[in-house]
Amino acid sequence: MVDYKKDTGSSGEMMIRDTGTNVEFWINSHNSSTFNHNLPWGYTVNGTTNNSREFDYGAGDDWQKLGSWNVTTDQTVTFRLFDTGTSGFGGPTTLSHAIDRIQLPGKPSTPVISAITSTSMRVVWQSGTYGGEPPDLRQLARNTSNTVTGATIISVDGDTTVTGLSPGTKYYFWGRTHNSKGYSVWSDVSSATTLRVPDAPDSPIVSTPTQTSVVASFTDNGNGGSTILERQIAYNTSNTTTGVTAVTYTGVMTIDGLQPGTLYYFWSRVRNSTGWGPYSAVVSQRTIAGAYFNDGGVWKEAVPYVKDGGTWKLARPWGRVAGVWKETI
Repeated sequence: MVDYKKDTGSSGEMMIRDTGTNVEFWINSHNSSTFNHNLPWGYTVNGTTNNSREFDYGAGDDWQKLGSWNVTTDQTVTFRLFDTGTSGFGGPTTLSHAIDRIQLPGKPSTPVISAITSTSMRVVWQSGTYGGEPPDLRQLARNTSNTVTGATIISVDGDTTVTGLSPGTKYYFWGRTHNSKGYSVWSDVSSATTLRVPDAPDSPIVSTPTQTSVVASFTDNGNGGSTILERQIAYNTSNTTTGVTAVTYTGVMTIDGLQPGTLYYFWSRVRNSTGWGPYSAVVSQRTIAGAYFNDGGVWKEAVPYVKDGGTWKLARPWGRVAGVWKETI
């Protein structure tokens, strides 16, 4: 409660009392002989002016309340005493004072983050208490460190998709609101990391070579923040991923259709919603030629071919075991 006073007449006093919710007008003659049974007064409160009020002030009265109004908005109220015909109150006298009802908005809720991609995420937060009037502006701050100092600040509503972010980066967010009194404090912080492509898997494990096939497997590493959607093993006859043959990997698998006696290079990679991650480190494996011959004291692999209709074709050896023909290594 706050009182604002002003002298009037020879001994009188006017007072505006602000209780925090109501505004009251009081008078006191401070003189036992002052009385006025039709004391003229007026007011302006809540946008309404009335200058035709009267009050019965008795001799010897102390402080007397002339009126009270509920005031919920910022405004200037005015209390008027007109010519009272008394020396104690005198008049006319006017007392005005600004009443402050609007406060800073309350602290907003902690932002909630969803719909995370490699370059964007949705951020939602709720305003705190209004402080006497609805907010006219909301701001969101983001930073790559856990401090609002130096943060990027954008004016948005309380539900926005933040774009232009960097993949695989942790971002921190705060929200605040504004009214005619200024900004609220920043909300508590929340954070999330944008997605990125998966890490390179382990190098493939390649084994069991035949003339035309190998068995291969590999193990994932980090998924980049989202589910792995696809896996591949790639192979080539040169140590480069340019021009590789890539096959879908769903588990330990046989890669066939290879050439005998040939050195192959193998890589693995995985994909999430952001895209393909890098290839793993390379490994190599040679397929089996099928035969060897001594060339000047040096044993070399012999790749057998047969002529079929004038065309030389790769020969793949088969053997008969217990009456069943099977391809041999």
